[in-house]
Amino acid sequence: MPIYEYQCECCENCFEVIVFTGDNDKPVCPKCCNKKVKRLISASNCIGLSGDGGSCSPGASTGFS
Repeated sequence: MPIYEYQCECCENCFEVIVFTGDNDKPVCPKCCNKKVKRLISASNCIGLSGDGGSCSPGASTGFS
C-alpha cells in the first residue's frame, strides 16, 4: 500500500494518504474538505538522482579499487 502526498489547490494544505489496491477515489483535503487536490512527487519516490542529495543511498561505485 503506497503512501501518496497531496496538496489542496484551495488552501494549499499538504497531506498524506494511504492508497489501497483498487481504490480509485480522489482524496479530499482534511483541512477544508475540498476535492481539488493534486498529487505531489516526493523525493522518496525518485530513483537514480545524483548530486544534490536526491537519494538516500550512496552513489554507485565506478569500479574496483
